[in-house]
Parts: sequence; structure tokens; C-alpha cells
Amino acid sequence: MTVQTPGIEHLVVTEPEPGIALVELARGKVNAIDTQMYDEIAEVFDTLSDNQDIRAIVLTGRGRIFCAGNDLGSFRVMDAVSGDVEMRGVRRALFGLYDCALPVIAAINGPALGSGLALASLSDIVVASDRATFGLPEMGVGVLGGGRFTARMLPQQAMRRMFFTAEPVDAQTLRSWGAPLDVVPHDDLLEVAMSRARVIAAKSRYALTLAKQSLNGCEDVDLKRGYELEQTFTVRLSEHPDSKKAVEARIAEMTKGKKS
Repeated sequence: MTVQTPGIEHLVVTEPEPGIALVELARGKVNAIDTQMYDEIAEVFDTLSDNQDIRAIVLTGRGRIFCAGNDLGSFRVMDAVSGDVEMRGVRRALFGLYDCALPVIAAINGPALGSGLALASLSDIVVASDRATFGLPEMGVGVLGGGRFTARMLPQQAMRRMFFTAEPVDAQTLRSWGAPLDVVPHDDLLEVAMSRARVIAAKSRYALTLAKQSLNGCEDVDLKRGYELEQTFTVRLSEHPDSKKAVEARIAEMTKGKKS
């Protein structure tokens, strides 16, 4: 079933199973992102955040490539003024994914380069095909960016190696360097990503949105302030009927186990 996304040209949004949205990058053969597509990414994840029927999102690319990064055409004419405007749009898209109210599982079906790697790093869970590659080609094409996002997945020196060399690495190498991703046979990629989404989608939508806010909010603060913030969300959730239902179900399960 197609999810209503009026005016969206370069992303395909469907609901293959109840509660799960599938977002496919679909621009040309390599899914390079231009200004319009950045705007569409921001719009789609904002819309899905408000869709009460959705509880988990799978993000992937159509074709052989997840995302080849920025469309280089914009850099040919960029100057200080137009560049500031362009970069605001880029940030709006990338942070729109990061701030999405619902968990996002990235299913990396092929090369994820530049902004494609940023999309992966800003997702909550990453599943990669054994054909996937990851790279920061910016230094090779006369631009910068991508290092800070990649540092969410990799130690500094691994990220800097990718950045300064501009050489892509395969998914197994990225995982060996510390990236928290699953590497699966290519033909199993979407099913594995969907299986992760099913586990998530079975949970309370209200609990999932609070959990996402809590995890994002405490990611860059110290231990004490982070845990204090998490506790405020725990208190908020505890008042909700979904929380009471989950607690009672767990108590009943434990009681049944003791009797048996």
C-alpha cells in the first residue's frame, strides 16, 4: 500500500506490512541527492513522524546503489551565498531523519557514499548487504563534510582514514573497524531489515516515540544528565495506558512461570 506523500518525486513510500513504512530512494541510476530530493527527504520523514499508523521505518535504495551522495551539479555553481542556502537544506533533510519520531532501519543495498553514508549513520539500526560499500569521497571531488556523521559509527582514526583517502570500504571491513551493523547476504537484506522492523512495530507507538526522544536527547550529554533525562521520559511513559498494560502482561507472565 502506498503511503500518501503528495508532491514527492524522488522517494517511494509504501506500507508493505501494517505499521511499517518502506522508504526507497529513487532518483536516477545512482540515487544522487539534489536540492529537491533533500527537501523531499525532510518532508517524508516529517510526515511519517505524524502518521499514527506507522511505528517503524525501513530506508533503502532502488536499484544497485543505496545512495551515491550529493549530485555534483550543485557544486559546480555553488558560491558562499548559494552554498549557505544549499547547506541549510541538506541539514534539514539529514536532521529530519535523525529527529524522526520513529525508529529507522537503514537497509544498505549497495554503495553508500557521502550523504548516503550520512543517512546510514543517522539511522537507528543499520543492516547492510554483503555487496554494500561505504565511502567519504568528498576530498576527491573538492568538497568537505561527512566526517562528523561517520564518527557516530566509527572510531576517529577509522573515520579519518576514510575521509583523507576518499577510498570506499566494504561492509565487512566497516564492521571490523567497529561499525555496529549487520552484514547479510544480498538476497536476504530486505527481509532481515523487515524482521527488525516487525519486532519494533509490535511495540507501543507512544513508547517508541518517547524512547526515540530520550535516546536522541541524552546522546551527547554526560552520564548523570543523560540518565536524569531518561528518567523524565520513564515517568511520562509510566502514566500511559500502554505502559500499564505492558507491566500487567509481564507480571502475569512471570506469575504463570512460577506456577508452572
